[in-house]
Amino acid sequence: MAKNTKKQTNEKNKQVKNQKKSTKKVVESKSKNKSYADNTKFDMNNETKKTIWTVAVVLIVLVVFYIITIYATGGSLFNSSKKTNNVEFQYNEILLGRSFDMGGNYFVLYYDKTDIENEQTIELNTLASSFNSNSSTVDFYTCDLGNSFNKPFVTTEEPNTKPYGAEDMLLNGSTLIRFSEEKVAEYINGFEDIKNYLQAYTGEQQ
Repeated sequence: MAKNTKKQTNEKNKQVKNQKKSTKKVVESKSKNKSYADNTKFDMNNETKKTIWTVAVVLIVLVVFYIITIYATGGSLFNSSKKTNNVEFQYNEILLGRSFDMGGNYFVLYYDKTDIENEQTIELNTLASSFNSNSSTVDFYTCDLGNSFNKPFVTTEEPNTKPYGAEDMLLNGSTLIRFSEEKVAEYINGFEDIKNYLQAYTGEQQ
């Protein structure tokens, strides 16, 4: 009887031990699976974040480059035509650094276009458009002194009226220059003098 009891006790102890081992294996398996799932999720999150950041940086660079290009050429983000007071102006705009590079005989009108409500700006826009409409023999270009690329050449002191190259340019206010064979042929400074000159010139062409 004692032997049977001892035998039963041993069997129960074995069952308990086996059960504990099984439970331990299940717990360890669950722990490993959870750890693997957590690591996988963490890696996926990192990859997703990296991808999003890369795409965002590329888009930002493209947008900035586009804005700089449009601003440098004096264009508009939404409409390439220049309109003031319902009048469409047709003339070519250049950066000041290209002043001596256009070839042949041509005019460049330098003025600040940023203040579109200013009467002088409106009138200079009209004069530029009128010149192009009435003269087919001489090219006419404009240069926006409000453009950040051109501002280093603007001064409040005496202008350089005899520049030999773009690097020598120093302008004070609205200026009209006639170039001939990559040299300054005529230099007109000041709104009133420019207005009188262009009106007289276009009048002769008509």
